[in-house]
Amino acid sequence: MRRIAVYADFIYYDESFIKNSYLLIENSYIKGVSNEINKDEFDEIIIKENSIIFPGFINTHTHLPMVYFRGLADDLPLMDWLQNHIWPAENKWLNDEFVYDASLLAACELIRCGTICANDMYFYSDSIAKALSKAGIKVVVGAGVLDFPTKFAKNINEYLNKAQLLIDKYNDNELVKVAICPHAPYTVSPESYKKCISFAEKNNIILHTHLAETEWEIKEILNKYGKSPITLMNEVGMFDAKSIFAHMVHLNNKEIELIGKKSVNVSHCLESNLKLASGFAQVKAMLEAGANVSIGTDGAASNNDLDILAEASTVAKFHKALNNDATALNAKTVLDMLTINAAKGLYLDKMGKLKEGYYADFIVINLNKPHLQPMYNPISHLIYSAKSTDITDVFINGKHVLKDGVITTIDENEVIEKAKYWSNKIKNNN
Repeated sequence: MRRIAVYADFIYYDESFIKNSYLLIENSYIKGVSNEINKDEFDEIIIKENSIIFPGFINTHTHLPMVYFRGLADDLPLMDWLQNHIWPAENKWLNDEFVYDASLLAACELIRCGTICANDMYFYSDSIAKALSKAGIKVVVGAGVLDFPTKFAKNINEYLNKAQLLIDKYNDNELVKVAICPHAPYTVSPESYKKCISFAEKNNIILHTHLAETEWEIKEILNKYGKSPITLMNEVGMFDAKSIFAHMVHLNNKEIELIGKKSVNVSHCLESNLKLASGFAQVKAMLEAGANVSIGTDGAASNNDLDILAEASTVAKFHKALNNDATALNAKTVLDMLTINAAKGLYLDKMGKLKEGYYADFIVINLNKPHLQPMYNPISHLIYSAKSTDITDVFINGKHVLKDGVITTIDENEVIEKAKYWSNKIKNNN
């Protein structure tokens, strides 16, 4: 048994602030808080003065290996970006080595912005799981499914067979969970979605898909099936399965009411939607209807970063302007989207808050910065003032993965040099 105590000026414990206390950790779990401790009972005591402890963040929609395509094709609409730039690059470069190396770069970025878990959708998923496990980050690693052949698989059955191998391999891994990820209604048929649902139910895993992201998608599905993507997904049973939907930008009022009644899990990816000019998701209306909305960054090729804290700040401010309502998506709501809502949306037990019996997943923010003083409301400061560079420490399952600003699990300089190596290969096209 390993016992750790971490002292901070403020601890956001069970949705309340505890002052001048220690967060108590036993192995991977939180044991409570206390303003006094017997030092002899602990293996390590960490003092973080002028600091605040928050739950770690959960990024509910990513394509982590796409960090190696960051900046490769900017200022383009989604389908041009995908079909003419990203998909050809993936076809040329994707393999296990590329994906593993890229995922390590993503892991460094995730750790530095306080992300303790990412929900990923991509290919060569085993390599993603290996990289994030090495970095000490939790991941819901997605096994991608398409209706057309790729370098990864030739048909729906092969995609599902590869997903099964992934599940079998990581069944008992404390950092890795597996999801099945049919890409989108315009690349995956209703019949394939139904197969994915059956597969997910059989293996007790979640489904993760893109939905209603662009006006083009709405028209494409309407022309192909005579109905909207939302209606199509409802009919195939996706809203009744354990699932999370990325984007959900183009919904009418009846569709918002439907996803509210079904308590649908939505991953809102605002900065990617803004950059690709995909449109504006009606998050305030979704939340009021009863949907569970969290935040994702999407991939770094369309964002162009994985900074979930910066994303959250943009989300909070943007939706005030969109709704002409300064009270829309207040700071507490957005913090919940980063933590509690995200854990719920990914069906992650004992995650999303600091509480006895929950995993010891938390971040430490240094308050001794000009832009963080004076402080009247810590949650307001987190969402509107704090920067990822203010995060000094990150703990995941009680393990100190960022310590005084230094990543402890992997060699960050080595990872950056490897990224430069791959960048030169891609630029030189060899």
